[in-house]
Amino acid sequence: MSKEHEPSGHQTALSLNESRWATYLGVTIVTGASAFLSFLISAFSISKVVIQISIWTSIVCFVFVLTLVSKNRAGFAFLLSLAITPITIGLAVLYFNTESIRADVARESEQIGQSIVAKFVDPQPSLDRAIQAGSIRKATLEDIKAFRDAYLEKKYAKNSLPVPENETALSVTHVNVSRAYVVLKKFTYPSGLVNEYRVVFLVPIGVPNPSGELGHSAVYDFATLTVGCNLARTGSISC
Repeated sequence: MSKEHEPSGHQTALSLNESRWATYLGVTIVTGASAFLSFLISAFSISKVVIQISIWTSIVCFVFVLTLVSKNRAGFAFLLSLAITPITIGLAVLYFNTESIRADVARESEQIGQSIVAKFVDPQPSLDRAIQAGSIRKATLEDIKAFRDAYLEKKYAKNSLPVPENETALSVTHVNVSRAYVVLKKFTYPSGLVNEYRVVFLVPIGVPNPSGELGHSAVYDFATLTVGCNLARTGSISC
């Protein structure tokens, strides 16, 4: 064969470049179609996370597809383009299964915690024993009003000031009297004074402050006319 019929190196390079650009265009079209289908399927899930999974899966796959084409792995590139939707579906299923397992574990942990509190930490038996021992007694509405009146006397009456309508001490009478106790002598808080088991303790002047863990409960101190709890120990009635 004569040399004038042989393709030159320049012509060969052009042919390879044209072929590669055609491959780039082809995988881009296939990837775009596959990504669009993946997005439509994820949109039906009505889950932002699944939609984000679809978008990021498409982006990552497209980057790998272009890399494969640049390495003359066009066949693998087209296969990866077509696999975007199955990959997205697989990741979405994995996400939902993980969330389901996490919710089940949280629900079971909460149920176990509630059963433990109800069975082992109910403070009522200890409170009843303290009443029998004379350490505390059930409070009355008069006890609660006495604390309120003493608080207002100290803060306003002695200074000849009017009591504002929004004074927090006025809400002290909203205390559930059935869950309020007056401390009569040395006393230790029982365990479990949390959530629905929280109570109010009123400590008269001359009675030592109780020891132990107060939990979510509150203590009304007649000596200092303050309300104390774990969240705050101030001169405010709110705790």
